[in-house]
Amino acid sequence: MLNFFKDVMAPTTRSVKSEDNKDGGICTKMGISGKSAEKSTPTLQMKGYKVTDNERTKKFGIGANTLQMLKDKAKLKFPIKDLRLYMSTDGFEISDDDYFQTLASQTLFIVAGPDEIITTDADFEFEKLCKNSPLLRVADIIYEFIEKNPEQFRKMITDYENRKICRQQAQDSNKQSYQSKTQLSLRTQHSEWFAGQEERCHSKEEAMGRRAQDRMRSYYYKTKEELTRNKLYRQNLKARHIIDAVLEQFRYLLIGCDYFSMLFDRKCPNKHAILQQQYDDDETDATAMLPNKRLRQVIKEYTARHEILDEWSVSLCTDFGDFYCQGSYSDNGNCCALKHTINPYASRENLILFQVWNLDHQIELSRSILPALIENVRQLVEQPQVKCTLHNKRVIDISVLEYFLEIFSLKNLKLVHIVCHDKTQRANKSNGRLVCEKCHEYKIVQELMGVRDNEDAVDAES
Repeated sequence: MLNFFKDVMAPTTRSVKSEDNKDGGICTKMGISGKSAEKSTPTLQMKGYKVTDNERTKKFGIGANTLQMLKDKAKLKFPIKDLRLYMSTDGFEISDDDYFQTLASQTLFIVAGPDEIITTDADFEFEKLCKNSPLLRVADIIYEFIEKNPEQFRKMITDYENRKICRQQAQDSNKQSYQSKTQLSLRTQHSEWFAGQEERCHSKEEAMGRRAQDRMRSYYYKTKEELTRNKLYRQNLKARHIIDAVLEQFRYLLIGCDYFSMLFDRKCPNKHAILQQQYDDDETDATAMLPNKRLRQVIKEYTARHEILDEWSVSLCTDFGDFYCQGSYSDNGNCCALKHTINPYASRENLILFQVWNLDHQIELSRSILPALIENVRQLVEQPQVKCTLHNKRVIDISVLEYFLEIFSLKNLKLVHIVCHDKTQRANKSNGRLVCEKCHEYKIVQELMGVRDNEDAVDAES
């Protein structure tokens, strides 16, 4: 019963294991031989990690410098056949050693078999919270009619949340305390809010920004996985070079906007248009090594100076920290008929509940965007004489910026409560296309990558 309830409230986020990618394509494009890249790779440093089982019965500290070493040592503690490692925060399976190297020390992993349903930290905490919740007392009733009566189930959740809001509004003294704690920002001021958070996060805004970045990283690795396991990528060398270059350009664009960390940051001065609407209503990793710190700063300064992503680099919450559901895909505009709202800055309970709020791709990632991207790569490889639809010039690339905005930005993403996350197949299609050297978005991406090349040249001279 509990697993069924978790599936409804928080769908599993486990990733399908992908094969390691070859780095020859990127190294060749950057003018670095495979042998030179190998020589320049520093010795990997040992880090301390934590591992536990899915039921959290035991926890061990393990030192390792590679993913395989961590797996081998974990098997000594947990003799699980075909042992896999999953992030405790979101259930994401760690199968790529490059991604593993980006994780901070003391990261907690869950060890389990390939077919086990992972209980994430949010799920684990949510289950404990639900033990005294009125929602859990009707769980048996939900189990009996949820399959046949989905609308009643949705109404039950909505009514419960509305009653909760009414109780909060009725208790003025508690509300005043709630607002006071919500306004607190630092770890030293509201320590219980930071329980289980990374030690490097010293403020709520920093922790929420990290959560937004994690969601973008998950989209990046999902995109990388689906593109590199495609038959075209595996069998056509030219297509492989094109896709590797696209992934690299995606990575540099993400660096330029700080992985859209501002989406959940209430101190970001630029706000999404939905917030003004709410105010009115009230009144009325690619395979290459990560760039060094200086290069990342240069890329951020370039994207900010040329306002490449300014339109979509906005916060989705008010200065107080309130988030508003933008409504399901079937609804027009950014209006939620059920008026879902949440403030994860207010309490740890709200922070956990915010896990079930999703960034919904209006043009679907796996069904529309990535298939369209692969098809454009195929056409670029097999029909090089095709002309650009805008300038009637020979095409030389795919519209990387358009695909980037559809995968990672609010141009195509809506923040929605799980009840409003409509998962039916949609008819809309990706706007990605083939571009020529005169296309504006091609020039933008090439200039951005030129910044990288210039910085590398400076480093080489020094």
